Amino acid sequence: MNESVLIGKAEKFLKEIWQYEIKIDAITDIVRFIEIYTYLNNNLSDLQDFRDTMEIKGYKAPYRSIVKYGRPSSGDMLVEDMHDITRHSQHFRMKAAAKKNILDRVKSSIASHKIALGHLEEFSILRCSNCQSDYKGHEISDIIYKKCSCGSNNLELIQNIHGVYRLEIIKFLPLSGDYMVKMSELSPKAREAFRNIVRILKQEKRGIVKTLSLVVKVLEDGRWVRKRVNLDAIEQVNYEKEIRKQFGSDARIEFMQFHRRRPSIINDKHVQTALALAYVKYAENTAQEIIKPILKSYLKEPDNINIYDDILETSRENALKISDDAEDAKALKKEIMNNKLFKKGLMDNDGRLDHELEKDLALKDKIENCLLVKVPRTLITWDIIKYYLSTSFDHRSKYSGLFPNLRPSLDTNQTKTFNNFEKFVIKIIKKYFHEEIPRITNISELLTGKFEIEKKIKGLHVKTNPPAVGAAILNNIGKISLEESARIFALNPGEVQSEKVKIETFQKPSSRKAQKFLEMIKG
Repeated sequence: MNESVLIGKAEKFLKEIWQYEIKIDAITDIVRFIEIYTYLNNNLSDLQDFRDTMEIKGYKAPYRSIVKYGRPSSGDMLVEDMHDITRHSQHFRMKAAAKKNILDRVKSSIASHKIALGHLEEFSILRCSNCQSDYKGHEISDIIYKKCSCGSNNLELIQNIHGVYRLEIIKFLPLSGDYMVKMSELSPKAREAFRNIVRILKQEKRGIVKTLSLVVKVLEDGRWVRKRVNLDAIEQVNYEKEIRKQFGSDARIEFMQFHRRRPSIINDKHVQTALALAYVKYAENTAQEIIKPILKSYLKEPDNINIYDDILETSRENALKISDDAEDAKALKKEIMNNKLFKKGLMDNDGRLDHELEKDLALKDKIENCLLVKVPRTLITWDIIKYYLSTSFDHRSKYSGLFPNLRPSLDTNQTKTFNNFEKFVIKIIKKYFHEEIPRITNISELLTGKFEIEKKIKGLHVKTNPPAVGAAILNNIGKISLEESARIFALNPGEVQSEKVKIETFQKPSSRKAQKFLEMIKG
């Protein structure tokens, strides 16, 4: 396919995605659910085809193919030749930039579609009306595109009360690859929240040795020869012994360099960006709807804040009309504003703001910072925590879920990046976002405890209830009551208590017989 045709087709397809409106409100209807799911899934397949074709054609590193023009080594160069060389070079660079940009947008769109599909799969259970078989997660795709094993294609949709999902963020994902546009629309505080979330998701694991580069001295034909050798890192291996096996008993290692792999919490920059944008835009959009009742509830004189904001805006507009110079306009704005505040009785002769107004302004800033910076960070942190707590290691290893490229487990260096939940932020989220999020003050310890328990039960072939295990850990390590932990994971306290007993047995067998049994089944 011609390059310009390929780029044109991809841009047209992304534009069609941008124009399509996904209405999540009607998602509980089985027909509507299947329509949205198949639309996103078909898009993903087409986008992956575009990506593969572009990468085969060298779009991943388009500048490598540019011919470098320069002065010939001898002879004079005419001005016309110089002009032609510059024009041609610019033309090829523009084409290379177009290739890089379109591939970048396609990859962003792929990441966003994977996230959206992950949320839909976590949200739903499709039940066959004929044989009552349930399909969830990655199985949903099979039942939608094929019939049930009983031959029926009559399905009903049941909400998965144990799933981790946030369908509201889907409409804020850069599904058409327009992440740069969405980033430019963020307010200053929303940009701060975006950077904070990306910083968390980019946190790298402590370096794991993946490969080694060695310089080896080898005796060949009576002469010592130096060779460069690359080896894969293997635990508890004597590399000098390995070298002697390959090159003989006289071989010696002169130099050794370790190459480390440092995977991030989410090891894909497009997924990081899409998630951060979606959560921030969702929080920003919700904040606009609830900011007035929150301010009215917390501020002593909310009417004075409205007066102050109106004066600030009109003063800025009047100053810009009078002066084009930025510094003069700033000074004029301050002067106009002070005069108007004084007339309203909100400022004294010495230019000091009314005491109550000053306190309310500080509180308003705190509330806005909470809504636009801390709330989105807390929401995505909680969703990641809940996903880790309510799923098994094997599940996270095999299926991407709502967080594509999420590492199945984290080290302490990564868990420490999650900020503990603040009391005021949780209070706002519970009251105005209607979210069931507990106040956790030891997130790193909580996640580390979950991963340690998974290591202990690995290979025991003991059946567990993953959401109940998560609730039990939230109760044991997170110090959240058993009743609240059960409610958060949509369980009854008895189910959680049952898993607590299992966990205690794994961690500390109650008898010598239990200890012996665990040792036997481990190995």
